[in-house]
Amino acid sequence: MIQGHGDDAYLFNHPIVADFSSNVWYGGTQEKLVQHIAGKVSGVGHYPDAGAVKLQQQIEQREELTPGMVMVTNGGTEAIYLVAQAFSGATTTVVVPSFAEYADACKLHKHELSYFFWEKLAPDTRFITDLVFICNPNNPTAQVMSEEGMLQLIQFNNRTIFIIDEAYIQFTRNAITLLPRLHQLSNVLIVRSLTKTCCIPGLRLGYLAGQKPLLDKVRAFRMPWSVNSLALEAGYYIMDHPEEFELPLDSLLADTYQLWEGVRKMPEFKAYPTHTHYFLFETLTGTAAALKLWLVNNYGILIRDASNFYGLEQGHCRVACRNEEDNQLLITALHQWTLS
Repeated sequence: MIQGHGDDAYLFNHPIVADFSSNVWYGGTQEKLVQHIAGKVSGVGHYPDAGAVKLQQQIEQREELTPGMVMVTNGGTEAIYLVAQAFSGATTTVVVPSFAEYADACKLHKHELSYFFWEKLAPDTRFITDLVFICNPNNPTAQVMSEEGMLQLIQFNNRTIFIIDEAYIQFTRNAITLLPRLHQLSNVLIVRSLTKTCCIPGLRLGYLAGQKPLLDKVRAFRMPWSVNSLALEAGYYIMDHPEEFELPLDSLLADTYQLWEGVRKMPEFKAYPTHTHYFLFETLTGTAAALKLWLVNNYGILIRDASNFYGLEQGHCRVACRNEEDNQLLITALHQWTLS
């Protein structure tokens, strides 16, 4: 799906003053990181590290993983497509509604696809497919499965390979990463993104982690130089200065609750529960597409039309929390939509 994701302001002529459509941390790119990258621009005259080995080793050391348990990728999306390619023709379940690229990657590589709804997911769910894609916290529903529940699910289905997308794991208090458990989990691959908390989506930087024998099956399909030199430099800086990228999570979640509560109180909308900094809501007086266009044209506000997620309806929207001023602007605008 090339079109239809969030952060699509480039499609509009109207200036965007508040972008709620992207789940990237709204605080913006760290100035020190920008300066570091700017100082490395001259390096684009040379090829980058073909296998991103230096950054791979830095991540392995930071996460206390053994050599070969990390593969750095051109964003989490490259990791997803490489997994689909490595297991071409497999039977695969995608837990939905969720990121469209899981299914799109599998369709591209001739998987036999089936879907399982997140609301029915439990630690004792039985899967009969070769692979299962799960996003935790889930995008766009903002629901989570606890560490204990996820471990039970994995052990209960020990013949299935789980691809667990943890792109938003740092944005919740209700779930924790399974990275420290990977040494005991031979049937798990974890997708991680460095773009969400560090606010560098334009650089495309992520990684795939798993036990070496399983990860090597995927690594065999990666192309050289897939991660550019400036993205690698950003990764080096992030690994060397992790304290600069810690989220103000308590205040972010508190602000999210206030925004969610503001939407929930309006009878024209149905707000769905959340465990992270974004949430779904449904307009009951029109379509998400119409609301999105109206907000852009009248307020310069951009939201995510979530109607193209498998299993969602025409009224579903997704928003991610921003600062107090922007959040209030959205609430004001939604009030006006109800009167229009």
